Amino acid sequence: IWMSGKTQMIYYPRSSLAGLYFQYLGYGRGRAKNVLKHRMIPKVRQMVPLLVFPVVLLSAFFFVHWLAVMPILVWASVCLGYGVWMAISQRNPDSALAGISAMVMHFGWSVGFWLQLLGPRSQRRRVA
Repeated sequence: IWMSGKTQMIYYPRSSLAGLYFQYLGYGRGRAKNVLKHRMIPKVRQMVPLLVFPVVLLSAFFFVHWLAVMPILVWASVCLGYGVWMAISQRNPDSALAGISAMVMHFGWSVGFWLQLLGPRSQRRRVA
């Protein structure tokens, strides 16, 4: 990351949710590689999104007990609520879609991290 006012960058948003998902899947894999390489524990703010994939898996057990679906409902409500808050505060209804984008980013990042961490040993070996 460069901390300079002399550099410029143009951000090109992904044209689809699938593109955004795969971008963040790669980010999650990269973060897991970094954690393995440096043998470190992620900070709390990085660990919270890690819970998204396990929470989605847990929700599959809603038929055993309805509480299994509560964590995913809380996560979805927070993300979608954030989008609504943005839309209201910016007076731009389109901003409400930011909540959906946040959900896609969290899910992709979490899946990528867990796939890298729990994948075949050859893929998760410690980088020298």
